[in-house]
Amino acid sequence: MINILILDDSTEKIIITKKFLIEECNLSEDFIDEALTINDGRKKLYDKRYDLLLLDLVLPRDTDSDASAEESIRFLEEIYYNSEINIPVHIIGFSQYDDMVKEHESKFDDKLWHLIKFDYINPNWKNLLKVKISHLISTKNEFKKSIEGKEEFDYAIICALETPELKAILALPCDWKMFKIDEDNDPMVYHEGVIHTINGNSRRVLACSVNKMGMQATVCVTSIIISKFNVKNIFMTGICAGVKDRDLKFGDVIIAENTTEYAAGKITENSDGFFSFKPEPTQLPTNQKLLALINTFISSNEREFLNIYSEFSGPKPDNIFKAKIGPIASGSLVVASKTMVKSITESNRKILGIDMEGHGMYLASHFLEKSKSLFIKSVCDFGDSEKSDNYQAYASFTSARFLHSFIFNMF
Repeated sequence: MINILILDDSTEKIIITKKFLIEECNLSEDFIDEALTINDGRKKLYDKRYDLLLLDLVLPRDTDSDASAEESIRFLEEIYYNSEINIPVHIIGFSQYDDMVKEHESKFDDKLWHLIKFDYINPNWKNLLKVKISHLISTKNEFKKSIEGKEEFDYAIICALETPELKAILALPCDWKMFKIDEDNDPMVYHEGVIHTINGNSRRVLACSVNKMGMQATVCVTSIIISKFNVKNIFMTGICAGVKDRDLKFGDVIIAENTTEYAAGKITENSDGFFSFKPEPTQLPTNQKLLALINTFISSNEREFLNIYSEFSGPKPDNIFKAKIGPIASGSLVVASKTMVKSITESNRKILGIDMEGHGMYLASHFLEKSKSLFIKSVCDFGDSEKSDNYQAYASFTSARFLHSFIFNMF
């Protein structure tokens, strides 16, 4: 909707003009203001930015002054040089007299504004005004769409840590540009990039790191991104622990068809003072269409895995990585205990991996119901006493490149 100010000393003309704007231009009365003198109009222009000023050519300065064209033309000039005035997007002057239109129209034309003849009988002024209003509404809507579009992305990628996880994402060929949002006290550092897909599409991608391990921080950051950037899909890449007897090797990619929080449950105490934990895991699934799409990608792009493996120049195992789809378990603990892994996986014999953030992302996505989320992490250890950092960079690389290839080939 556009804001309009009618500045005219004739209440009859104001009533006619407002009726036309409301009934024939479908504008709301709430967006139409009026003023009878130049001083009143000036005050309104101080306080508010209008899209259109309808200015009578013959106006009084105040209620004690006589109306004259000279006063209106002086005010027209003042609108340009008075920095306190919010200059309207467009100004249309009205006059009932042909000779006055002819004498003063150049003053309006010089600034690409217009002076037209107002007539109680001939509706030509209505046609001209309707065209201008339609143009203003269209321009404003396009501008608004353009501004809002700057904060919309197709996909978001969340990593727990800057290094090595986000570092691997920022190494992808996406022409990344860093930015921050000063409004809302947003503390995050974001990276904006583009993935040009095999289907000829250009997908805007947002990436950031939570910069802290754990589900609580991940829930917060995921919620912010979904709410602020209106992303279609939100992915989490990086590293996780694999479950050793699930045929997993270092660098293998795990896609979470669902997540559970392994530490959710109840702690009780028996008569001897010993604690007992009774798990109450809640399972959160990912989007089934997204899962089907990535399943198709895995089965039809085996060659791509070899390419990705070959491109990594650091320490890596001898085998080419593979991708598996299955459940993962999340919790707030860094697990380096074979016994603990056994305890976690006892609740679900199909669990492929253990991490600290995945369930948080699925939880935020589940509650906000706006974006489809998908966990794509690679195995860097097996959560046992042999846990080390040796393959963290390689696992971050395979998960980041796997996601990039998935988007490139399937969207």
